[in-house]
Amino acid sequence: MYKVAKALHFLGLAMFLGSILGHISIGFVPGAKDQAQVMLFGRQAIEIATWSFTIPGLALLGVTGLFMTLRGGLGFGRRRWLTMHQIIGALILLNAVVGGDLVDLASKIIQGSGSIEAFVTLAGQERTFGAANLVLALATIFIAVLKPALGQSRN
Repeated sequence: MYKVAKALHFLGLAMFLGSILGHISIGFVPGAKDQAQVMLFGRQAIEIATWSFTIPGLALLGVTGLFMTLRGGLGFGRRRWLTMHQIIGALILLNAVVGGDLVDLASKIIQGSGSIEAFVTLAGQERTFGAANLVLALATIFIAVLKPALGQSRN
């Protein structure tokens, strides 16, 4: 069962990282920052990807990570590399919930009551949080693979 959880953990990671790369790609579509229809389409695509891949991927990572920690006898706080991996994972989850409703803002722009400047500002903030999540995700991968001693003997 532990190996199945590990495989599902990797699947969750692929879903999460893949969705981030998809979000980034949508930002490069011509008109994604200055044409209301393209902005709305892009935000709707990101919203679909978020609810189809990002959130389920994060949930899968959390559930399988918790299972492997408890089932594998590793516990919390016993291995510093694992503790760091878990802390960064929690930071990713917290960071993922930060953000505004860009779909609503893009809809308002089309209706004539929204501001492109406000959209661009909020989208910039979202990109900053997204970049932070990507860096944190890569850090957790390196920590899990390298298992640095962090001041203790390796296990």
